[in-house]
Amino acid sequence: MKKLIPWLLATIVLQLCIYLYLNNHLLTPSVAYTLKPADSSSVQSGVEQYFSYDGSFRADVSKDAVKIYATGADSPAKEIDIGPTEWLTYFSWLQDRNIALAGISKPGKLGTICTLEPLNMVTDSQSIVPTITGLSKDAEIADVAYSVNTNVIYIQVKSGSVSTIYRTDANNMLTKVDNTPPVIGRIANLESEDALLYDSVDTGRVYLVDQKGKQWISPQDDSQYALIGTDQNDNIYIARLSGAQGTAKTTGGAGGDQLADMILVGNLNEAFTPLQQSGLPAPVNSITVTYDGTIKLT
Repeated sequence: MKKLIPWLLATIVLQLCIYLYLNNHLLTPSVAYTLKPADSSSVQSGVEQYFSYDGSFRADVSKDAVKIYATGADSPAKEIDIGPTEWLTYFSWLQDRNIALAGISKPGKLGTICTLEPLNMVTDSQSIVPTITGLSKDAEIADVAYSVNTNVIYIQVKSGSVSTIYRTDANNMLTKVDNTPPVIGRIANLESEDALLYDSVDTGRVYLVDQKGKQWISPQDDSQYALIGTDQNDNIYIARLSGAQGTAKTTGGAGGDQLADMILVGNLNEAFTPLQQSGLPAPVNSITVTYDGTIKLT
């Protein structure tokens, strides 16, 4: 019996190694994150393709329409036509659901109207469309932060370089988020609670807004920071801007072409600590974080 134990242990270790290899390499989904354009010569000119988080659906996005297909199907399951006086300014898949969001602008009697059209591939029920009216002529939806756990959506509307953030919830109450800076890089949110994050491009600080109010959460030192995003565990990722560039002021998003020389991670209970990341310094707007917490440099 004692002679068999080493063989049994060796067999278990071998099986575990095989499992880990299959799980990490052969069985990893081909689409690891949303907003991944398909690289295919068959894609029509003027059409961009994006796959949902698990690859079940493909969105063909053009200036005239958003058409969503079940992967492998020839006919769209859902679609939105973009009218001649409308323009599409935003599209994304949720990072953990087969739900897409399309931001559309169109002229109205009292100014531009921006709508956030949901395309829910999980159910056929009709969702109420968040609609923002009375905006300036060039207003458009630039970014969206959404949590299915809280049913709260934050919408960043830009007019030139000036941003305004709106909030809507499960009761379809649309409100403007007060006391936000005029020039904002990125927005994000926490998954487990209703909390908005954004960075001020003018000051180089990252803020969090929740029921307790507004607080400055980036390190309070002489450096300037830009928001990268959050992950499924409510970890917050920020980038330190290279001090050699001086002020963080720019009209670009998330620090524009400002270089980041360090990426830090923290949360509401822990201070920010540096991550080991190759490829830095890099432009801030080339750095993203996926739902599972993987840093991407593009």
